[in-house]
Amino acid sequence: MKTTKLQKPELPTFLPHGWISEVAKSLGVCRATVSRNIMRGNGLMYDKIVKAAAAKYGEKKEMKL
Repeated sequence: MKTTKLQKPELPTFLPHGWISEVAKSLGVCRATVSRNIMRGNGLMYDKIVKAAAAKYGEKKEMKL
């Protein structure tokens, strides 16, 4: 059995319809909070939103060792 490492998932170019609502539910915040922080583009909540969206919709790739 060979051990493999996974890279951190990256955000896709286009997110699917309804992604803001899904990310808001997973983080336990309001949909407007997600929209507002995406428009601002910085801050602690923005980082959490990007990480949650990448984890849910991003591609997981194996690292080359």
